[in-house]
Amino acid sequence: MSLNRLFRLISIALLMLFLALAVSLVWIEWNIYQSSTNTVPALKRFRLGLVAMEQVSAERGPANAFMGARDDERAVLYQRLQAARAASDAALADLRAALEKDSAQRNSGILEKVRIVQQTLGPARAAVDHVGQQAQGQRSHLYIVSAVNGMMDVIPMLVRITGELVGTVDLADPDLRDGLAGVRATASLREYAGQVGSRFTAPLITHNTLNPDEVIEIGRLYGRIELLRSLLGAQLAAYSSQPQFAQGLANLDKQYFDNGFQFIDYLLQVGLKSGDYGITPAELAARYVPQMKAILDLRDIILDDLMARAERRNLQARNFLVLVIGLTIVACLFFQLLMYMIRKRVVSPLVTATDLVVGLADGKLGQEIPAARYDDEIGGMMRALRVLKERILERNSLAREREALISQLQTSSNTDFLTGLLNRRAFFSYGEQQMGVAQRYRRNLSVVLFDIDHFKRINDSHGHLSGDAVLRGVAQIAAQLLRKVDVLARYGGEEFIVLLQETDIGKAEAVAQKLRVALEQKEFDVDGGQRIKISASFGVAALSEGHSLEQLIKLADTALYVAKERGRNRVEVSV
Repeated sequence: MSLNRLFRLISIALLMLFLALAVSLVWIEWNIYQSSTNTVPALKRFRLGLVAMEQVSAERGPANAFMGARDDERAVLYQRLQAARAASDAALADLRAALEKDSAQRNSGILEKVRIVQQTLGPARAAVDHVGQQAQGQRSHLYIVSAVNGMMDVIPMLVRITGELVGTVDLADPDLRDGLAGVRATASLREYAGQVGSRFTAPLITHNTLNPDEVIEIGRLYGRIELLRSLLGAQLAAYSSQPQFAQGLANLDKQYFDNGFQFIDYLLQVGLKSGDYGITPAELAARYVPQMKAILDLRDIILDDLMARAERRNLQARNFLVLVIGLTIVACLFFQLLMYMIRKRVVSPLVTATDLVVGLADGKLGQEIPAARYDDEIGGMMRALRVLKERILERNSLAREREALISQLQTSSNTDFLTGLLNRRAFFSYGEQQMGVAQRYRRNLSVVLFDIDHFKRINDSHGHLSGDAVLRGVAQIAAQLLRKVDVLARYGGEEFIVLLQETDIGKAEAVAQKLRVALEQKEFDVDGGQRIKISASFGVAALSEGHSLEQLIKLADTALYVAKERGRNRVEVSV
């Protein structure tokens, strides 16, 4: 085969490779354009979901007012409630219609969730009507709270709906993620702000002070509201230079936190002391609900900005797609011209250089790069390839060293330096994984929390080095007695924690007793040749449905406290 023919075949192959890359690039840009085209409709559906959740939340204000209505104002307040319900139904219908128009959403589970929300609203509204139609003196605190909770119970499903809708937006354009997080934070803030006002409905109607459960729930909502305000400031930090966002945050602070939130705080103080609120639920709604408008205004500012950004990005993606197609055509023509120009000048050296480059790209670093015969461009290429090979070898060596260092750092960050056990952070990481498995497959899971009795005396009497030796010894004994699948960690100070997989409360107690006896019988060598004995107190708790890892540890900690109170050196089980 002649060299020219060989070069021609190579040229054709390279051209085909170039065309494949060009087509791939065009295909990628086409997908980006298609994705950006989907962003605006996805944002509109997300907005409809937020509006639906807002309308259902806002319906609680007229509902609460109707439940606290006097006989002479019942008809008027019921008309307002019906108008609010119509607005909620219309918002849900708009959302459902938008979902049904989109083929991708038509077969998703979101439509079913919207239907569930519509069905759930019926019984919740019936409970509100039942309370509102009773005479003033016959309205039970329990029924009122149940009706309020019934309306609130609709919201979690709407939160899941908006979560799935925001997922479609994020999938279409991940760069909008920060703004979407801000929108969801404002929606959550609006919901919690509405919930904290609804918690006063029953006390306002019955003229009672707040009971402990209501105080706790209001405090929980206070904490979430304050946290969301902080998160909003952080999430919108990138927008701080834009006046409309700064003004939106300022209005939020002034209208809601300086006015509405302070008014709720005043009602809280009254509810804690006398229960003489001096207002009805209708008056509460009229005074408090308008203060929440600043939250929705801020949400709409962010949504409008996201919509404008999505439209700009769609236009940019379209223009870039056209540019890529044009440049691809130009590049193909230029490639043909270039092949024609170099066909008779650098055939053989180019083939050699190509083989070397391909070899380096495939990781064949052992091949020899020949010395340049001539001081020309090909010779310069050979010298450059030799340098490139050396750099690749250096880079590979540095990569291996970096991977080894990362592995060491990961091990160090998860290990307690004194005992060699897992540290508290690593325990929570492993613990959350095991909690998920146990809850998903309904398996037993127990926690044993123990600490060394009178450990301070050991430090005071024998020195901290002796205390460290005892801690290491305790860790070694516990590790030897436990199974490999059990998770043992130093929880802090002289406190240790064990996560027992596939273990019920009875077996966990037996393990704790085994550890307690082993520690009680062990004599520890400390500095100075002395030998001391120790004891330890244990708290045991087992996983129940609905428990988090923190709650499970808290139960074990409470049991440990009981063991301490009952004389130490014993095992107590959480009831």
